[in-house]
Amino acid sequence: MPTRRAGARRRGPPRFIVDTMLGDLARWLRILGYDTHYSSRLEDWEILRIAEEEGRVIVTMDKGLYSRARRRGLRAVLITTFHTPERLAELSLRVPIRLEADPSRSRCPECNSPLVRVTDKSRLRGRVPPRALEAYDEFYVCPRCGRVYWIGSHWRNIRRVLEEARELREKIRRGEA
Repeated sequence: MPTRRAGARRRGPPRFIVDTMLGDLARWLRILGYDTHYSSRLEDWEILRIAEEEGRVIVTMDKGLYSRARRRGLRAVLITTFHTPERLAELSLRVPIRLEADPSRSRCPECNSPLVRVTDKSRLRGRVPPRALEAYDEFYVCPRCGRVYWIGSHWRNIRRVLEEARELREKIRRGEA
């Protein structure tokens, strides 16, 4: 079986591996629909190996890891900011990602599996609060871990954060930030 050349780019949307300092950003990338490998237990050498074998973009705040990745010819992004909208804007300037949430493309924020749309509420009784079952008609279920998601009030915050990230990205592009 042929091995992937270091730093080789794969076709299709970018796939990421995120270091232990950026677990929150990993969840956001999954919500945005990007295949994002994350574990709080990964050592730097494992991140490098996985990125090389799977053609993933390394996202890190660790300057040493970033430097080692670049020396090996791997794609890597060094994140230098601390707030989620800034991090998303910073990443989107270096790797072409959509800053739009679409639940039909989202992945489970916990385990990274693609979500499955469910409209048959009877399949969700006992797994979703009764008020959510009454209020919403569309749900998304993770086939791996079983978590259930829906577009509830928390989506206002998701949309707000993404709007802020898009505005920041444009300010940076115009040299205003």
